[in-house]
Amino acid sequence: MKRLLVSAVVILMAITLSCSKDSPSEPEPTMGEELQASLDKAIATYAGKGVSLAVILPDGQTWIGTSGISTGSTPISPEMLFSIGSATKTFTSAVILQLADEGVLTLEDSLFQWLPSFPNIDSTITIRQLLNHTSGIYNLTEHPDIWNDIFADLYGQWTMEEVIDGYILAPYFPKGTDWHYSNTGYLLLRMIIKEATGQSISSQYRERLFTPTGLTGMLTAVEESPTGPIANGWYDIDNDGDYDDFSNVPQTAFYSAIGGGVFATAEDFALWVEAMWHDRLLLSPDYYDQMMSFHTPTPGEPLVAGYGLGAVWFNPDLFNGLTVYGHSGNPIGYAAGGLYLADYGVSLAILDNTEEGETMPVINEILSIITRYVSPM
Repeated sequence: MKRLLVSAVVILMAITLSCSKDSPSEPEPTMGEELQASLDKAIATYAGKGVSLAVILPDGQTWIGTSGISTGSTPISPEMLFSIGSATKTFTSAVILQLADEGVLTLEDSLFQWLPSFPNIDSTITIRQLLNHTSGIYNLTEHPDIWNDIFADLYGQWTMEEVIDGYILAPYFPKGTDWHYSNTGYLLLRMIIKEATGQSISSQYRERLFTPTGLTGMLTAVEESPTGPIANGWYDIDNDGDYDDFSNVPQTAFYSAIGGGVFATAEDFALWVEAMWHDRLLLSPDYYDQMMSFHTPTPGEPLVAGYGLGAVWFNPDLFNGLTVYGHSGNPIGYAAGGLYLADYGVSLAILDNTEEGETMPVINEILSIITRYVSPM
């Protein structure tokens, strides 16, 4: 079962990683030196493989660091792309909100206005309820058979309609009465995008989001080819407790089943966070405000204080008491986090190439380092 974020247990494992001077006469370390030391220590401390980090300060200064391996003796390099999993929801939401701003659709449109009926899905659910996970629709990635079926035909090219037809059980609750994270809702949103525009998801992402922000290295899996090297993902394929290199496993079935997933470098992902939350380049003020209107509580997601329209407000208790927005993801073989430190104007992205996001406990140390060097806005 795929998760919205790296588990709370992983974050709560976070320990303080410290950099100390060998003697009082040595110069004070720079922020970059401290960040790099934290990444190296995280690789040495946990069962991780590789990690890539990009930090963009309010004035645009950028620091990029990596540690660990892609596979064998090949180190992680800054130009390597990682799958960002559920963080792709922010891209889906941005396209929907732009279409709403253009009058192509409204957030109060019901499903029946755009899509055919599907078993176990209430066609009067609105686009807004899909965006903020209040639809009650069953989360397809929780279905007991879906992963076995995907593994049974790794070269299979799934359609979004096939997934919706075959793996949606009874709803969790009537629409609008509660909250439950649902990948199904965002699959339906991607189907609406295709219906409303007559174009593929990848072309809409590229035309509306990637090209305007200069993030031409990002790609949508299955529909586009890589523009750079992809970091090998690691996953316990045979369930023996050890990670296996997942890069040689065909992944068409995985990414076609979710309607495409985005791959990005840490720098491009951080630039996306900056464009969305710091510079606010992609949405009008009204729709930005709607995106940032958070539903709370969010049962079953302890890392989340509130969920907006494709945006996460992270639980301050687990992030050094800071106000942090963004989105994370945990696709097969990878873990990803795109974070905006609202009080400091800092955008960052951290990417890990293991299924459990082994190096993610370093996040709080990274935040501690940044907030020692950057003054609040």
